[in-house]
Amino acid sequence: MRINRSAKRWFVFVCLLAALAAASSCERQSVLEKTEEEYAKGNYREAVFIARHHFRRGGERTPELLFVTGKAMLRLGNEADASDCFAEAYSIDSTWAPRIAQELRAEALSSFGEGLAARGQRFILLAIGYRAEIDFGQYDAVAGTLLLERGDFDGAIKYLGRYLASHPDTAGTASVMLDLGAAYEGTGETLRAIELYTEFRERYPKSRLGSTATYRLETLLLESGEEMITGGDRDEARRILEQLVAGGDNPLVREKSNFLLGEIAEADLDIERALRYYREVVHLNLGSSGRLVERAKERIERLEAKRTE
Repeated sequence: MRINRSAKRWFVFVCLLAALAAASSCERQSVLEKTEEEYAKGNYREAVFIARHHFRRGGERTPELLFVTGKAMLRLGNEADASDCFAEAYSIDSTWAPRIAQELRAEALSSFGEGLAARGQRFILLAIGYRAEIDFGQYDAVAGTLLLERGDFDGAIKYLGRYLASHPDTAGTASVMLDLGAAYEGTGETLRAIELYTEFRERYPKSRLGSTATYRLETLLLESGEEMITGGDRDEARRILEQLVAGGDNPLVREKSNFLLGEIAEADLDIERALRYYREVVHLNLGSSGRLVERAKERIERLEAKRTE
């Protein structure tokens, strides 16, 4: 049986393609193996050279090779190129995110161990970019604070909350509680923030951060009182504002609370009580809120005239 010439040529062509593909596969494998071998020996420059030479020749940029090249660059202190390699590996195959995150996490922890706090913070943020739930152990508080500064309140709550749960009585617990309260404020969870600031004052009555906690707590309570007035819950608003008037540390908060209590009393047609609160505003006369004092004087004049009618 004779084989058609064209069929024979096609068969040879297919075999050549298969051979070339196999050779290319072996070459890729060889480059990866060589790069990993040099990396394992600590020959990071050689590992980077092998990979870059492969790339310059037009070799395939596989996520495996990019990942090990990025690791070698990190060992050489080349953060920018390492980040580029990891980003490219992730863009090719997003399933590499956990491995990249773990590598960046290890670099962050190593940096903190060497006293390189700024470098550690950079790598924390890079790691979180690939995996939001990564655990930094004792540096969870650092991660939470960094996210808080960036306005990622939900992320900050996760890390700060986890730190407090695992480190309830460490030297940094007080400041972490304040940061967590600020994060809850950022998400609009006012009641949770109030609970934290209240707990802070109870646990750390002599803390140097106590004035900050008190200021934030009283400010939030005042805002809550205002919201309750707007929502029609005057009784609960009155309860909160009376507490601020009686025991508030911030004079401005006490002044505004007195004014709001005067408005509540007016709404309840209790002229005498309203006058008492407005007069307290005038008596405080803090200067920085002169407009509120003038409004209180106007209310007093109007109510006194109404009382004599």
